[in-house]
Amino acid sequence: MSDPILISIVTPTYNEAENVGLLAEEIFGILASCDDIDAELIIVDDNSPDGTGPAAEALRDRYPVQVIHRAGKLGLGSAVMEGWNLSTRPYLGVIDADLSHDPAILPELIRSLRDHDLAMGSRFGATSHVEKWALHRRLISVVGVGMARILTGAEDPLSGFFCLRREVLTDGFQLTSSGYKILLEILMKGEHSSQRSIPFIFRNRQFSSSKLNWKEHALFLKQILVFSLQRLFRPRRR
Repeated sequence: MSDPILISIVTPTYNEAENVGLLAEEIFGILASCDDIDAELIIVDDNSPDGTGPAAEALRDRYPVQVIHRAGKLGLGSAVMEGWNLSTRPYLGVIDADLSHDPAILPELIRSLRDHDLAMGSRFGATSHVEKWALHRRLISVVGVGMARILTGAEDPLSGFFCLRREVLTDGFQLTSSGYKILLEILMKGEHSSQRSIPFIFRNRQFSSSKLNWKEHALFLKQILVFSLQRLFRPRRR
């Protein structure tokens, strides 16, 4: 039997006190039977006023959890990087804390890293499903994903649920976007030669609301413009 895959899964949080315990229970319940996977959860909390920080700390007695407490809302990209920088493991992942990402595909995502540099949960696979997907949000997603696909070739380059090998992050790699489309930035700037998309169920949030707003959409459009210009003047990394 090959050595277990050692992975750190980062979840940035802001006002997720009701969700963070349920997320940990789901993740480690699903991975409990996976002898070939050794996972830890790193919770990066941006000083949530609802008590998410203490709720996360309470999980450390039950699960392999580390917690980072930050001074305020400093951006998703920096939260993910801070969690990854704390990790000493060769494999890394990201999952939303609001329970929208179904952890059922985590074993397949993680095991895909034996043969691929990066694996992402896809909302657009043959068996994917998005619960209660409002028409206007679906249209925004389809248009955004279509634009990002042209640049990356990935099925769902705007997914927030993915895992990767640490080597994808080149020396000095930093996520510069404060928005929610960090996978796009990794696909554009990281070192990777193979990727895999895995369909999953994007679930309806139970105890929190979406943090997407017009500012995040504007940041995404800025990302697309910058990466498009870079692609014109710089060969694609392999």
